[in-house]
Amino acid sequence: MKTIAAIAVALGIAASPASAFIAFDSYRVDGDASRFMVQYEPGAAARNYWCAAGDFALRRLNVNPTTPIYRISPKPLPRMTGMMFSLSPEGATDDTGIFVIPNRGYLSAGFADSLCETRRMKR
Repeated sequence: MKTIAAIAVALGIAASPASAFIAFDSYRVDGDASRFMVQYEPGAAARNYWCAAGDFALRRLNVNPTTPIYRISPKPLPRMTGMMFSLSPEGATDDTGIFVIPNRGYLSAGFADSLCETRRMKR
């Protein structure tokens, strides 16, 4: 029985996408440096998507905290849609969707990561 359970767990792990990443605030991120999607979560605000994008860039992609992350998704987001990001400015919007000055459509990975509410509360 233990062997069957071990095989089932191994198959479950193998079935999940190789690029799947669970960000610090439990948001799922899929993709790579060229394009990555923070999956839709009910009630999420733009800062939540940016938090997950920053966490993904720092911990999965191992970028420098000063590396720009660009918003690719249009503003406003269509209902029940996640937010698309990239480390490349190609196809980027000119608005992050959050209040920052100046608002150029990108944030540094470190700044995006600093928007994580749960992480701030634990400090």
